[in-house]
Amino acid sequence: MADYLDREQWHRQLLQRHRDLTVEEAVEATAGIYSTAPTSYLSCVARVPGFVADDLDRALYRDRTLLRIGALRGSGFLIPVERIDTVASATDRRGWHEGAVDKAVGEKKRLQWTSQIVDLLDGEILRAREIRARLGISGEESEPLRFLLSSLTDHRMIVAASGVRSWRDNQHGYAIWDQWLPDHPVRRIDADEARAEVASWYLYGHGPATLEDFSWWSGLNKTNARHALDSVAGAVVEGDLYDIGGRHHVDPPSGLRLLPIWDTAAVTQKTRRRMVDERLYPYVYDASGNLTSTVVRDGEVIGIWDRGGDNNRIEIKVAFFEHAHKSEVDAVESEAAILANAVGASDVTVAVVDRIVDLTQASRNRFMSPLSGD
Repeated sequence: MADYLDREQWHRQLLQRHRDLTVEEAVEATAGIYSTAPTSYLSCVARVPGFVADDLDRALYRDRTLLRIGALRGSGFLIPVERIDTVASATDRRGWHEGAVDKAVGEKKRLQWTSQIVDLLDGEILRAREIRARLGISGEESEPLRFLLSSLTDHRMIVAASGVRSWRDNQHGYAIWDQWLPDHPVRRIDADEARAEVASWYLYGHGPATLEDFSWWSGLNKTNARHALDSVAGAVVEGDLYDIGGRHHVDPPSGLRLLPIWDTAAVTQKTRRRMVDERLYPYVYDASGNLTSTVVRDGEVIGIWDRGGDNNRIEIKVAFFEHAHKSEVDAVESEAAILANAVGASDVTVAVVDRIVDLTQASRNRFMSPLSGD
């Protein structure tokens, strides 16, 4: 493994898949996983032995031990329900979302919509498009409605609830917070205390990390981010790196994994020089910093992959940065079989292709399908 890569970081992201883990334990240990489907499911496949899609559905919709929430820099994350109050108090974006709605449609309409949405959801679970239809909201007002739903989620008046139909479906429903989580009333926590706790959680999952890393991941400005890091009990600083004291460097996880777009292992540090060879950045990250689907062997990115097909058939293309040995192709096929079993697909195919695209020069969203198209 290259000297510049961070063995400790890869190890903390649980990519060794060597011991029994629940979905909840994986999300806790990695400081959250992106909630967007199918990333949320595929990130769990890479970490949780024997994972099947229903494991995440159980945690989200039956046991309700995890929540989908847009908290950290406004991106959607899976967060343990016990940490929701802390994360929401530390990264409060209510004012930003409300301001966006007011700028588009005005405060009066925002308050009117809020009252109507709360009434609509009383005893029901509705998707955004169902809410839009019932309120008679036009297409041009869809964006401010989306911001309002985010604001109401920030306020913890409503919550992302059940309604998804498959592991590829992002159209979840919304429910009233108190009705979905009657045993978890909203608590407001002192912002400084909450930020320090979030910083500690981040370092356990993503340390060693810089101030810029934590600021980018959390969405906090550098002043608040620095204060939070400096408040972490037991934190140590080496050069520009913060970490939790008592941790030690370990061997990287062994084996090969297929990580999806936006997987937290390689996207939650702004200074990514310790995770990916800088020469490979244009093929791994697009111009906006979006991470494509990566092939990781022994904690090192060695290629990219693409997923096609549907719920029943998975078609995987993979491209290696250097000539692949048969053992690596065999490992991809093994991981593809694990993936197919996890999501209930009846068939899976793997094809090795010679097509590496400079994502920084490619069309928008090409990172989602790096091996397809022209």
